[in-house]
Amino acid sequence: MSDEIHDLRSFLSVLDKAGQLARVDREVDPRDELGSVLQTLERSGGGAGYFSKVKGHAMPVVGGLLGSVDRIALALGCQKTEIVDRMGAALEPTGGVKPAVVDSAAFQANVITKDIDLGRLPIPKHAPGDGGPFITGGVVVSRDPDGTRQNLSYQRMQVKGPDKLGVMINEWRHMKGFLDKAEARGQALPFAVAIGLDPAISIAAGCRYDGDELEIAGAIRGRPVPVIKCLTSDILVPAEAEMVIEAEIAPGVREEEGPLAEFTGHYGAPWPSPVARVKAIRYRDGAIFQTIAGASFEHINLGNVLPREPLVKRFVSHVTKNVRAVHIPPYGSGFMALVAIDKVNPGEPKNVALAAMVAHVNIKNVAVFDGDVNIFDPADVLWALNTRVKPDNDVFYVPFSQGHELDPTSDKRGVQTKTGIDATQKDDRGELLQRTSYPQVDLSQYLK
Repeated sequence: MSDEIHDLRSFLSVLDKAGQLARVDREVDPRDELGSVLQTLERSGGGAGYFSKVKGHAMPVVGGLLGSVDRIALALGCQKTEIVDRMGAALEPTGGVKPAVVDSAAFQANVITKDIDLGRLPIPKHAPGDGGPFITGGVVVSRDPDGTRQNLSYQRMQVKGPDKLGVMINEWRHMKGFLDKAEARGQALPFAVAIGLDPAISIAAGCRYDGDELEIAGAIRGRPVPVIKCLTSDILVPAEAEMVIEAEIAPGVREEEGPLAEFTGHYGAPWPSPVARVKAIRYRDGAIFQTIAGASFEHINLGNVLPREPLVKRFVSHVTKNVRAVHIPPYGSGFMALVAIDKVNPGEPKNVALAAMVAHVNIKNVAVFDGDVNIFDPADVLWALNTRVKPDNDVFYVPFSQGHELDPTSDKRGVQTKTGIDATQKDDRGELLQRTSYPQVDLSQYLK
């Protein structure tokens, strides 16, 4: 099925066939209402949202495309249990597939370079406490001023005027290094925002990679991503995007930007951020605008889950060869790792938990389970935590550890206490309890 997907539209078709696309034909307001519908769909298992009627706009909006493990598996063309290994293979530096330059793109059909007005686009204000409309689902493509090296990333962009964007760039981003070089020379930094993409590109943009993340997208698809040059710079953008916005950051200018609902489930504080001016907008006929609701599972999946699960698996597999599955559940805000193993030694789970903690700075809480527990099912996880854990023996702490500074339980520099939980079954009662199991039946044979 992955072979069918090459752009946003082909992915929407796959989601529709799988019953994973909720078509909303009632008119919705892009300010607050659309984001609330997306969040309700996500938390109720209602699928991705396709909004055909957005108040004040002719362009439809889609969101929540990668908000569940089921939809991620569809995007990658694999089973849910195979996602970590698929991502691990795509992230291997030797496995990248370089993009291929093409001569034309569907988004060349409509070109705006004068009288630019971002207000004409259905850019949502997702959450009630957001500082305004934000472009969140666009993949930012930037380039090193010293050469041809490109980078994909997600940067929140607040609409501050008809052609003006506030762009938050975290210190550790490759784009921040590009901006530092440009500003040191008194130069503007051009960039592009590709909106409405093959989910392989969306997934790749959430990964930290020293090369071009388009190579990761190529590895996921097993073929080069077609790219084409921008109008106002030499940056190469995905040719099958629904829309491309071209802009540049003015050197040395900072303005307050925010707040926005962040992956921790809190509003991020306003921040002095770079300012960009839009130079061009190009879009396909019948273009579809793609967005990501802040503090959503999709937000966490792209930024925390998909890039880091392979890393956690690599670290814990170094400790034991008995790993069955690894998962960073989005409901844990990217701060929790779950590992299922076929335990051989009673001390094995604690070593596995320690290995997961050091795999990435974000991992704060680690729970280790037996292989009979479905770590992708929160109900099964909670069942094991409540029936197989004796806190005095099975829970341990690592104080004064380095975590993420946005974690509300850490100090301002990210120092926190990490927790390990051995949720495997113990034989300290002299017996291993047999778990109740019922055969599954085909309910269609019983219900009419």
